[in-house]
Amino acid sequence: MLLGTNLKHAKAYNFRIVLETIRRFGPISRAEVARRTELTAQTISNITRELLDLGLIYEAERQRDGRGAPSILLTINPDGAYSIGLDLDRDHLTALLVDFAGQVRQRIHHTLDEVLPPEKAMDLLAHTVYELLQAAQLPPEKIWGIGVGIPGPLDVSPDGHVTNVANPKAFPGWHRVPVVAILEKRLQLPVFLENNATAAAIGERWYGAGQHIATFFYVFFSEGLGGGLIINGQPYDGHTGNAGELGYCYLPPAYTSAEDLAIFQKPHLGILFNVPRLYRRLREAGYMARSLEDLDQLFRDQNPVLLEWLQLGLEHLAPVILAIEYLIDPEAIFFGGRLPQSLITYSIEWLEKRLAEMRIEEKPPARLLPSTAGIDAAALGLATLPMYVHLAPAPHVLLKTNGEPNTTRRTTGTVY
Repeated sequence: MLLGTNLKHAKAYNFRIVLETIRRFGPISRAEVARRTELTAQTISNITRELLDLGLIYEAERQRDGRGAPSILLTINPDGAYSIGLDLDRDHLTALLVDFAGQVRQRIHHTLDEVLPPEKAMDLLAHTVYELLQAAQLPPEKIWGIGVGIPGPLDVSPDGHVTNVANPKAFPGWHRVPVVAILEKRLQLPVFLENNATAAAIGERWYGAGQHIATFFYVFFSEGLGGGLIINGQPYDGHTGNAGELGYCYLPPAYTSAEDLAIFQKPHLGILFNVPRLYRRLREAGYMARSLEDLDQLFRDQNPVLLEWLQLGLEHLAPVILAIEYLIDPEAIFFGGRLPQSLITYSIEWLEKRLAEMRIEEKPPARLLPSTAGIDAAALGLATLPMYVHLAPAPHVLLKTNGEPNTTRRTTGTVY
């Protein structure tokens, strides 16, 4: 379908463009906003007045540049919007409450011994939201929405909404669980469900080093391996909403044991980065490790089991990274998620050397960079989702679907 636009949708897009310019480059004068956006001074005046009325920005100090009255500078109001991110995996729940500037106001972390059944998980998620609000002394109406992340793949409904979990192997009993519908009814707030790797990529784009990188790939370490893709500043979901799932790339059976195949059924790259599998191997070799802190210490001790695990995984990850370089041509590839920073730094250095040996043609390589959010990358990205959906200048805002703006990640709530 070829979709058009009209003045109403163009106005909504300009609103977001102006806000994004202030968010990324503020404190900034109205004249500088007009220069960067190429919008008229009158349009900038109207939009900034609306943003001030909404409390999303405020007037900061004045700046003198040459003759005449000093310019009033505009900047983001951190208290103008709040949102919550809930990163749920087999072994943990990490919850963040963030403000509009991306500052973490509250954090709650639960270590889980097993995959929670949907009913218990919904109870824990809802209770954690109430805990965050109580700790921050914020009423629910101050929250723009809640981002919930679960490892993919996820199920995308015919209208483009990601509403259901479709990962029965990683999450037994969760097949087609309508997470969004359940939590919106419980919490009376907009809920956005996303693959946690894609969410981490969105968070890097919105608040991290990816703000000034238009096209990048995000390699996400969790219990296994995932990926998120940003193209021309926008998350790319793919046909089924699961683009970037590099953990499902083929792995020769020789690198998986009979025990692995009994658990994972088919060999795939994510098996080599499965952290519970690593803990099991360490225990069998006489080393105790139950946490990321334990892994960090073992790495500093140059533990041979840990190094062998990491190097084997990186050896098979390297050709996939090279394929990403050639097929997508990203400016950068970020590495982040739930591995100690020491292991991520080592992985980047190892891959840089290995990829230099593997590249066939002279081509500017993608930069390999650590993510900026550390182990909370997914939770921060998920907390970004509601504000991203409501306020980011995504091209789909310009498009009409049944007379309304096309917002593929939208569930409920007002979209400007």
